[in-house]
Amino acid sequence: MAAASAGLILLDRRDRRTVAADPEAGALARPFHGRAARLRSADGTELHVEVFGSESGPPVVLVHGWMCTLQLWRRQIVDLASDHYVVAYDLRGHGRSGTAVTGDYSVDALAADLDAVLHHTMAAPRPMVLAGHSMGAMGIVAWARAHPGQVRARVHGVVLANTGVEELVGRARVAALGTRLAPLRAAVGSRLLGSALPLPSRPRAVVSRVVRFLTLGPSASPAEVAFATEMVMACSAAVRAGFGTTLAAVDLLDGLDAVVVPAVVLTAEHDRLTPSVHGRRIAEALPDATLIEIPGVGHLTPIEAPCEVTGAIRRVAR
Repeated sequence: MAAASAGLILLDRRDRRTVAADPEAGALARPFHGRAARLRSADGTELHVEVFGSESGPPVVLVHGWMCTLQLWRRQIVDLASDHYVVAYDLRGHGRSGTAVTGDYSVDALAADLDAVLHHTMAAPRPMVLAGHSMGAMGIVAWARAHPGQVRARVHGVVLANTGVEELVGRARVAALGTRLAPLRAAVGSRLLGSALPLPSRPRAVVSRVVRFLTLGPSASPAEVAFATEMVMACSAAVRAGFGTTLAAVDLLDGLDAVVVPAVVLTAEHDRLTPSVHGRRIAEALPDATLIEIPGVGHLTPIEAPCEVTGAIRRVAR
């Protein structure tokens, strides 16, 4: 045991040195904030919102996913804020937003939060682009299902990245189990997603490798791994479990009927959490969708493939 502990300590130290030597480390660790605001969703939950760029620019609204924060989009924001009005916010229970006052972590709550953000940040109805990653994209679909008239009137197009609308546990590629064991995988996966057990904070070397395996591709840089690990570790166990229970049973297939605007659907070659089968299913169901698979990266494409994700947003905005 002592030898194993010493080995992990040395591995932690080596990881810190590797991260410090990564040219991207400074940019990803640097504080990055826009013009901040606090607002309340329909159930009273406080949301932290930040806006970037000129309000006269075309609006783009960015919605991050489970166990992340608006910082996930920092590379997109730097680019888009030069000529767009960019709105990003922390989902309930994430980042600097408050936990759900009623304990509601459903997709309907995500839809209500997005509606509150749109109401408070758009001075006048203008054609806008909605871009969501993972659970954030599910929130966009849920909002479209709840407000189909607003989709037609206000939304210029959507970007849905690394997401699914059904059977998330059954289609995940976290463990290589045959079809005969699929029911077991679904049962265990659902239980794990809804677990409120705290994630171990030490040894960080082990945690970061688990995060890398689940969320990133094989070529992710040390700084990107550290950045993703910090976001995941910052999410509380209760919030993780609340949304995890939602994800285990989510069914938004009927919500795709309301997404009647042009869409870009992004998938990633090494996405274990929402593999490409989800993106193909979504693109087939939408009336005007472009499906793009990004090679070499994992689930966190806004960090690993910033140019491709920003390019998709700009493509829809045009």
